[in-house]
Amino acid sequence: MNRKPNRLRAAAAQCMICGLCLLPATLPARQDGRVAGRNYEAVAKSILDAKPEHPYLLFDSRSKQDILNRTENDPEYAQIMDLLLQQGRRIMLNTTEPQKVFNDPASRYYQQASWESYVGFYLSGAQLLAFLYQMTGDEAYAQKAFRYADKLCELEGWAAGAHRFDIIYPRVWPDGAKDDEVVFSFDITTGDCALGLALVYDWIYPVMTRAQRDRIRNGLLENAILRVRGSWEYHWWASAEKCNWSAICYGGVGLAALSLLTEDPNLTDVVARSCEGFEKMIGNYGDDNGWAEGRHYAFYGIRDAIAFLDAVKRLTGGKVNLFDAPGWKRPADFALFGLTGTFNDGFVPGPVGFSYTYNKLTAESRDETAMYYLQTYLSGENRSLSMWELIWPRPTDVRAVKPAVASKHFPSIDWAFMRRDFDEGVQVAAKCAPADDPHHGHLDAGSFILTWNDDIIVGETEQRFYDQFFFNDVRFDYLYVRSLGHNVVHVNGEEQIIAKRKDRPRLKNVGGKIARFETTPAYDYVVMDATKAYPGKQLKKWKRTIALDKENDIVLTLDRVACAAGDRIDVLFHPVAAATVNGDRTVSFVGKTRQTRMTMQPLVRAPFRLTQETQYTVRVVKDDPVQAVPCLFLTLRAPAAETVIATVFHPDDPKPSGITLDESGANPVIRYTAKGRTYAYAFAENEVWRTEK
Repeated sequence: MNRKPNRLRAAAAQCMICGLCLLPATLPARQDGRVAGRNYEAVAKSILDAKPEHPYLLFDSRSKQDILNRTENDPEYAQIMDLLLQQGRRIMLNTTEPQKVFNDPASRYYQQASWESYVGFYLSGAQLLAFLYQMTGDEAYAQKAFRYADKLCELEGWAAGAHRFDIIYPRVWPDGAKDDEVVFSFDITTGDCALGLALVYDWIYPVMTRAQRDRIRNGLLENAILRVRGSWEYHWWASAEKCNWSAICYGGVGLAALSLLTEDPNLTDVVARSCEGFEKMIGNYGDDNGWAEGRHYAFYGIRDAIAFLDAVKRLTGGKVNLFDAPGWKRPADFALFGLTGTFNDGFVPGPVGFSYTYNKLTAESRDETAMYYLQTYLSGENRSLSMWELIWPRPTDVRAVKPAVASKHFPSIDWAFMRRDFDEGVQVAAKCAPADDPHHGHLDAGSFILTWNDDIIVGETEQRFYDQFFFNDVRFDYLYVRSLGHNVVHVNGEEQIIAKRKDRPRLKNVGGKIARFETTPAYDYVVMDATKAYPGKQLKKWKRTIALDKENDIVLTLDRVACAAGDRIDVLFHPVAAATVNGDRTVSFVGKTRQTRMTMQPLVRAPFRLTQETQYTVRVVKDDPVQAVPCLFLTLRAPAAETVIATVFHPDDPKPSGITLDESGANPVIRYTAKGRTYAYAFAENEVWRTEK
């Protein structure tokens, strides 16, 4: 049963239309997730020994019957098939097609994707019709599928205008790419097209004429395979193994090569290189399933590209099983535990992913937590009603087991999540990670997001549609990215370090770390050390400890800031709920979703000022170029070389009383009374303990 509110359902729905359709090999794994000693080209050549006949990528003529049996015997799959047939009927009747549009490099200025929509019209239509031909045997579907595929093959290239040289050349590249990248003829849209047309070719192959086959071969070779074959080192994504592009591009060109393998056996080298590249990309998932780019891109990169892994596994009889990576043993952990974590270039909170992608990952991993994520968050109206649900059905022999503990630290990326339960109570997401991702990372070491009753109380500046300069060197001037736009601490205005700028060496050992994370039935806490995230000229030390009282939905933050006495300290909080400053002492929040009411109360020994100010984020777009962003500033002058600043967030009903900060002992102590009991939280340097009476 889907128990999430409409806002989160909308978030999932948004994610389900974020990209074009694509598609998925057991190996001896090393501790770093990489596969040792595999001769991929030899394995790829062995595929030809079996003399596969189309269709052979995701199903063959025999296994296709399994899909048909599901649609005949299971009402849910029967409904999906009926919907697909109705969609196919509409396409067959339609004689109106979009006019060819200019692949505009400035499309992001107009916040339009006209060319991508044009490509998507023909790609999604061709795939659906080709699939329906396989399911029904009606050759009329195949002929129109070819017509749509032909429209894509006549294009001079499949790379989006927003990724052309003059737009993409100034980028600050992700780890693994060079500053002097100059070749941009193969991008993620190319990967999508290559994968999609590979499936069309495989599925309608039996009824195409030689000329029709050669037409799609022409498109796959000229627009995809030959753009990279023999020149991999010139394409930045081929070595940027921590970037979502890597999976999309390798998956696309790899499946394209597989689809042509019986005609072009020499393409085994492309299959092999795609296996190697995808393997390296998967190896950058932490053993805990964490992905440094964030939750949205953890899914976006693999969404349909795992079709390549599925095809390789099928065609090698399981000899190559790239699903068996350590980071995919629990493939939905980051999606589930990170529900409220919109850090980096994330978007709205809530579930991420297509249900069919997690169907496949759950079937491969047999993970019961992933099955729980599927049943709870990607069911009902959040379940995809596409052909992929029929190809990758939800496993029926894996139990859905809700994790006994809803809090989790992801050490591989130093994100942490604290909560009583997934769908009730206050939730805290915290991040204190290395500054090692200039592509999607933010300068936000030590920041946090506080959510209650599906209302974001304090959170991130809302991510908007990218403009054409967002990934260039000016990226770090965008409020979304710079530390001024996050819930962090500044001394004399000193912001966090930019670890990588265009054409400059990458700085090492920059950013933060989570020093300790503990979860108990009554309370959780996380200790974050963000000291190395700053240049060290003004701010000498900053450690933030956040404790969550699960029983009373109270959040306690305690900041230890070292700087010169008299320096100005600003503690920033970005309200997402409506915020009102009350007499310079407290802040009242009213949620936008459920009218949730909370109060923020600073506890500082020195005089302080609490103000709400307006920040601005500016984008180079035609419409909506400037947005106002509210920010709460807790400002004081440092009374000594190290200053303790506590902040308490609590519900207004029931409201705790007697909230105090005691610094008289060896460790600061926050006390309050809630529901008839008095609690004392002692904050040691790297530990928190609680007493109550």
